[in-house]
Amino acid sequence: MADNYKTTAQESANGAKKNRSRKKKRGKKRFKAFSKFLLAYAGILAALIVIVWIMLVGFMRDYEEGRPNVAMDKIISQFEPDNIEKLLDENGISLNEFENNAVIAAYLKEKLGGSEISYKKKAGEFSEETPVYIVYAGDAAIAKVSLAENGKNAHKFKKWKLGTVSFDGCMDNEQKKEMVFTVPSGSTIQLNGVEVGESYITEEAVQFEPCMHVGDYVDTPVKTVYTVSGLIMEPDVKVIYNGEELAAEEQDGSYTAEYPSDEELLAQQQDHIMSIAEDYGRYIINRGSLSKLNANMIGNAREYVSDIPAIWAFLWGMTYTYEFQNESISNFRKYSDDCFSCDIYYDLYVKWNNGSKTYNTSLTYTFVKVDGKWYVADMIIN
Repeated sequence: MADNYKTTAQESANGAKKNRSRKKKRGKKRFKAFSKFLLAYAGILAALIVIVWIMLVGFMRDYEEGRPNVAMDKIISQFEPDNIEKLLDENGISLNEFENNAVIAAYLKEKLGGSEISYKKKAGEFSEETPVYIVYAGDAAIAKVSLAENGKNAHKFKKWKLGTVSFDGCMDNEQKKEMVFTVPSGSTIQLNGVEVGESYITEEAVQFEPCMHVGDYVDTPVKTVYTVSGLIMEPDVKVIYNGEELAAEEQDGSYTAEYPSDEELLAQQQDHIMSIAEDYGRYIINRGSLSKLNANMIGNAREYVSDIPAIWAFLWGMTYTYEFQNESISNFRKYSDDCFSCDIYYDLYVKWNNGSKTYNTSLTYTFVKVDGKWYVADMIIN
């Protein structure tokens, strides 16, 4: 019986030992499984952290890219004298049809000099949807810059690029922004080599002195007015009329071109012009007749001289002589084959026994050709 007891005790001990062994194995398996879980979890967590970090970095990058001032910082960094033209070209900037980017760049280079470049939001115009800034060289405003949308990034934030460059309110000489050109009708105007189209015409068939009263005999010469706005620099102006370049005189932003001269016609008519002018002088001092003067005048000119009182009354009863001095013809303008005008000047020197007087005479005559003869159709005493 004692042997049976020993056997049973041994078996119990063996069973317990086997149970402990099995538990130990199960514990090891559980530990290994848990370790694998921890490693997998840590790996997943690390991957998630990396992914979130990447997403956050990408989000922040896209967010920054969508801020207008970030785009403006990049643009301003390129706002340097040696880089301006390239910046304008690469962004497709065109200010107007008469001034290319080289002209704009020249203007900006002059303004930039060695000044520090900065920018501020344009009060009253800036918004997050339409960013508008004023660019400064030192304390001087030199340009207005608008940004334009350039698509959207991965996070749907707007991207920005240089939109427009203008100079509203940023110019030293405001009248340069609008230029008026008054030219003979039928002329062609070129600004910096670019023809000014008919869309810029603001007035047509404008009559002018000294051709206001010739319409009964010839087609009245007229002028055309063009107005061009938005120019930032004084342009190279050319006015072409019948293949001839005319001089354009500028005053306060307004340019005027006159009808051309004709030296050949002037040479042909010079004696005739001066003869009529002297007839007027003789008539005024009672040494010529009104009928002789009127023989070379028609229309408004004839009426005008008939109403001019002679100045010889104070010479009544005196013996006097006279002489034409310093005669000249200038400002000769040919309007057509049948019409021209000119300015005449002379000093009419009158001398009597105990005195003398010089009449400084300045006239403008407008001639028309009627039935093959040249008549004065209008006259102005200057």
